[in-house]
Amino acid sequence: MWKNSRAGGLPLRPGSTRRNPLMRRSDRIENLLTLAVIVLAFAMLPLAIFVGAKTAASQQVLAEQQTSEFRTVTATTFADSTGVTMSSDVAPSGVDTAPAKWTWGDQTRRADITVDPATPAGTEEQIWVDGEGNLTTQPMSASAARVAGVIAGLFTWFVVMMIAMSGFLITRASLNRARDAQWDRDLRQFLDSTTRH
Repeated sequence: MWKNSRAGGLPLRPGSTRRNPLMRRSDRIENLLTLAVIVLAFAMLPLAIFVGAKTAASQQVLAEQQTSEFRTVTATTFADSTGVTMSSDVAPSGVDTAPAKWTWGDQTRRADITVDPATPAGTEEQIWVDGEGNLTTQPMSASAARVAGVIAGLFTWFVVMMIAMSGFLITRASLNRARDAQWDRDLRQFLDSTTRH
């Protein structure tokens, strides 16, 4: 037996569909956009994992290269420690530095190195140098390479989703303006009608 879609309505075959007459075109567009954003969020997961894995692999190669090229040498400070100087390129902010020198082959290298506060002149410190004997940072660790991969993957997913959400919110705002304008037109048409109910 057929069922009525509503009291007094036309009979519908079982399983047949009919669009909701109360749902406007703008509502259907918004629903489709919402579904598209959800699908995109799941579809971006494999890409984010791929980007993260590629980044981790490249950073791992860099870490292995730095580990093979960088080495530690003993540097000797020749002045008391002071605050961070502008000439230091590898010293982080908020620590003391001191001018130091070390031997590389038959050459003597000099640079400002990071030291503990109140480090006197003549203190020996272990520092990292690159393949040319220049002061550098500690080689990247394997764990740091993995963290860089995770951050890259999350950042990729986040950026794409922020762009998608921005587009969705802009479109929804436009649809809301269109719906408000339609409500105003319908209301004016109703108020101007001579057959009010």
